[in-house]
Amino acid sequence: MKGIDWHINKGENWVLLGLNGSGKSTLLGMIPAYIFPTSGEVRVFGHKFGNYSWKKIKNRVGFVSSTLNNFSSTLNGEKLEDIVISGKFNSIGIYDEVTDEDREKADKIIEDFKISYIKNNRFGTLSQGEQRRTLLARAFMNEPDLLILDEPCSGLDIKSREYFLSVLEENSKKENSTPFIYVTHQIEEIIPSVTHVALLNNGKIMAQGKKKEILTETLLSEMFGMNVRVEWENERPWLIIR
Repeated sequence: MKGIDWHINKGENWVLLGLNGSGKSTLLGMIPAYIFPTSGEVRVFGHKFGNYSWKKIKNRVGFVSSTLNNFSSTLNGEKLEDIVISGKFNSIGIYDEVTDEDREKADKIIEDFKISYIKNNRFGTLSQGEQRRTLLARAFMNEPDLLILDEPCSGLDIKSREYFLSVLEENSKKENSTPFIYVTHQIEEIIPSVTHVALLNNGKIMAQGKKKEILTETLLSEMFGMNVRVEWENERPWLIIR
């Protein structure tokens, strides 16, 4: 990746949009330092990577990704409630003391994300949609200052996808809601609460700005390499191949 110059300001919700292999996950992985930059400068919450204890940054970032299923051998045997609580410690599994206040907080988050009816179920028995909502709830346990959603709807059917997006949209309307960066290659996942979009192509940001200024037929046709039309319905864009 090269030539990246991307700034995210307070109060903005971003989508990072690009084809598979364009570098979306690589770019976002630099924020919690899952991937290290080899050149240039990365600043998060005003702190420069390399000049600050990045564990403190990680503790302020919530992360949801289908790649967390790589830990399925641990996750599958855990109760939903305990997985949500583990978000406080940024761990997969609980290895620290859990207080009554922790459980009360987890119960409130579980209720907010509409999964109370399965809170005592094992993760491995949940549907993909329920698993993804569980991981989203887990990300909020530590009261993050930024939420990174790395293709969270990957593998979900339409019903599960729309339910997940509706929960995210509802949460984003709350006072003092957590800003997010949403990584996807599907423009249909861009919900109304998204304010800005960056288009990533071949490891470079080809355009960035307010969503309706960026999600144009000209720019998207160039990025996807085919002639497309964009239709807006209920403040969401839908892609049509010409």
